[in-house]
Amino acid sequence: MTFPGVVALDDVSFSCEAGEVHALCGENGAGKSTLMKILGGVYQSDAGQILVEGQEVRFTHPLAARQHGISIIHQELSLLPDRSVAENIYLGREIARFGMLDHAAMNAGAERWLQRFGCRFGAGRLAGTLSIAEQQIVEIAKALNFDARILVMDEPTAALDDAEAERLLEFVRQLRAEGVAIVFISHRLRQVFAAADTVTVLKDGKLIATSRKSETTPDEIVRQMVGRELKDYYPAREGNGESAASALSIRDGGNDAIKDINLDLATGEIVAVAGLEGSAKGALARAIFGAQPLTRGTLQIRGTAVSIQTPRDAIRHGIGYVSDDRKGEGLALQQSVLENALLAARGIEPLFASTRSRRIRELRIDGALQNVEVRAASYGQPVGLLSGGNQQKTVLARWLALRPPILVCVEPTRGIDVAAKAAIYHLLRRYADEGRAVLVVTSDLPEAIGIADRLIVMREGRIVGEFPAGAAEEDIAALAAGHAAAPVE
Repeated sequence: MTFPGVVALDDVSFSCEAGEVHALCGENGAGKSTLMKILGGVYQSDAGQILVEGQEVRFTHPLAARQHGISIIHQELSLLPDRSVAENIYLGREIARFGMLDHAAMNAGAERWLQRFGCRFGAGRLAGTLSIAEQQIVEIAKALNFDARILVMDEPTAALDDAEAERLLEFVRQLRAEGVAIVFISHRLRQVFAAADTVTVLKDGKLIATSRKSETTPDEIVRQMVGRELKDYYPAREGNGESAASALSIRDGGNDAIKDINLDLATGEIVAVAGLEGSAKGALARAIFGAQPLTRGTLQIRGTAVSIQTPRDAIRHGIGYVSDDRKGEGLALQQSVLENALLAARGIEPLFASTRSRRIRELRIDGALQNVEVRAASYGQPVGLLSGGNQQKTVLARWLALRPPILVCVEPTRGIDVAAKAAIYHLLRRYADEGRAVLVVTSDLPEAIGIADRLIVMREGRIVGEFPAGAAEEDIAALAAGHAAAPVE
């Protein structure tokens, strides 16, 4: 399969048996999503065959693939925000009675799926009011509702915390026992090895290896993906001592989602925020950036009290923000990579900025895009044509080039391959070591532990404890779930 200037797939063969979980791994741009979109009828390949149950098929539309029992959960969410959860789950196969939509039957069917996932929201909720993690679960229920015999899951756990991911993996095991063929695409190798029977690695559109899980290791998979040994995955912490200046301080902060927030962020440090879905850790980030502003308490930037009521206020006070919803909040998908990377800079650029200053900023953006290794035919290419991971790296480059003193990142490595994750961890560490402050909100506990100087835990809208660097994962998870008391300082 070729696109203008790019060979996306070059003589790739792949198979998955009934009752098998086959993991598909590779860096961003390796060709994983392209291969699955061909299977799902989104793309038509330039060469090769598709065999379903031994019979050759060729799909010209996703509906044709679905009619053959193929259901794909894409990495990018595609729910209709103004429709209910039930209407989204039954989209395309609505239940009718006497010529009218049978909302009661659809709600009942949707509730059964939500109960299987242990969801706290109901079938009548508007999809647009759900968190990214909740929307991901609805996408999964929507795909399974089509009685799939072949299920493709593209980064299904990227937006889920560890507890939700484990529930999903248990559900994957149930489907495998029922004879469903499952293609599991993920950058989280711990979950790959927890769920998969077989692992295939792609690199630069080529097939590198297919191995039984028992015959390989996570380190070997990483080596095959990146073409080298990946050393120093997490950067070393330099430590700035007790003399670090205050970058941000919140006292008794709150709004409709969070309450009694007391948080300090110093220059030169990375602080991670962990918590289960529903802990409101994302709401804390949005409050700091003015997207869901504080209505109670005080916020200080470098010792000075400020009022941040909008994102523009936050940017003017030196706060950058990487959203976990790159498609809905982070990018203008029809604009170029360069235009997207320049959005924040242009938002605060003086109206009559000189041509020279604008050119300097464009050069700085080019450098940032190269540093985070955005893969594109050119930076003039529409960002919507990039893989999800390269889109995420474009959002990161926007802020790394602008260099705000405080950077708030929500799930900054969601959907990004292991080599790019390592690069981003080192970029964030270097960013902090240069005297800036970084707050990372993440559902990935190993990530939080690996990059943070301090780690705070949220539960039900409150900060319930703090851990030093290198704390045990099980202690953090127990506190987040309410099964342990906060550590004594």
